[in-house]
Amino acid sequence: MTAVVPDQEIFQQFTNAKSRKQYQRTWSQFVDFCGDFDFEAGQPGEELLSNYFKFLRFDKKMASSSLWTVYSSLNSIFKRKYNTKLQDLPRLTLLIKGFNDDVKTKAAIFDDAVLKEFMLSRKNDSYWLVRQAICIVSFFGGLRYQECMDLVLEKIQRGKDGYVITHKRVKQRSDKLETRFIVPEAGGYAAQLALYLFKVNDQLKLYQGRVWFTGTKSDKLKTVPMGKNTVAQVPHDIAALLGLANPSLYTFHSFRRTSATSAADGGSTAAQMTDFFGWKNPSMCHEYVSSSKPAITKMAQTLAAYPENFSMDEPDVEMEVEVEVAEVPEDIYKNAKEELSEEFMFAMEEDPDMYVAAGLPPPVPVPTSNALDVDATVKAVISSVADMKGANVNIKVVVVSGNSNTTMNF
Repeated sequence: MTAVVPDQEIFQQFTNAKSRKQYQRTWSQFVDFCGDFDFEAGQPGEELLSNYFKFLRFDKKMASSSLWTVYSSLNSIFKRKYNTKLQDLPRLTLLIKGFNDDVKTKAAIFDDAVLKEFMLSRKNDSYWLVRQAICIVSFFGGLRYQECMDLVLEKIQRGKDGYVITHKRVKQRSDKLETRFIVPEAGGYAAQLALYLFKVNDQLKLYQGRVWFTGTKSDKLKTVPMGKNTVAQVPHDIAALLGLANPSLYTFHSFRRTSATSAADGGSTAAQMTDFFGWKNPSMCHEYVSSSKPAITKMAQTLAAYPENFSMDEPDVEMEVEVEVAEVPEDIYKNAKEELSEEFMFAMEEDPDMYVAAGLPPPVPVPTSNALDVDATVKAVISSVADMKGANVNIKVVVVSGNSNTTMNF
């Protein structure tokens, strides 16, 4: 049996102080859950580990991504302490994989106009003044929580265009170590930020180091820096002050999401947003660009477009046939007229200008030697027309006899 390595020796193998602290915290939480189990006598079994991960998932409501982080940390410790890997416990791995279907709740987005109104409002106490400054800087920088915490006073310089702030992205890309952004003079945002920074310089006599200090209900700042939990609570405080529904949905990432939404609404390109917000993958900005106000407005206009003079009715096709007949005996003409009257509607007054208005050529006389040939002539004309399935065809027949003519429609 492999000897068990004491905890103290294990954590000394982690050379990075920050990582060592995280591993110690993860291990301590697992040990507390296991109660009386003797870790120096041997490694805990698969059932105990499974119960721990079920506890994290169902009782602590831990997301699957966080579960895998705990799994990775415990795996590193197990390899050093027991010379075994958690991958050797297949049921544990399958259990955690079964938790992968998370319904992630994204940070709520502030209304742009409402948030800007808060940024520019006058605050009589330092409690809200520092929160206002955090909001201004985080919005214009698109900052993550840790990036806001890492800001230092010496890298906040005021110029003619506003405050130029230099900082490092926590999810660092390989092509850029530092980035800058501006809190603009235009609109009064730099002037509002200056009210807080002046208090830091004047009251605390500080010009370097940490930026955020505890505010009070008076105009005085405390020398105590704001803790990480207090800074993380700032969006909740602002949402509650503004009377927004479910203030708890407004996390620190809400500042960054609101900033990205505002940039997309303003017409920023995907390339500009990827560079400014420090995203490694350009696809990250698609959520904001595709749902931006210009994008959805243009789509609405496209969908609402309707062709002019468009009709779902069947088209009407009008044809005109002028049949010229020779002198026909009155009795023959009368009989033919009576037979056709059942099928034709007479229009006694014909407007010759309608052909020009309709863009149609004038009627072409079709001579025939006998009035009884009218029916055959009409049939011949119809058979010569291209297939017009589904169309309504109107034919006008003008029978000319001597100096008179009669128009018949059908």
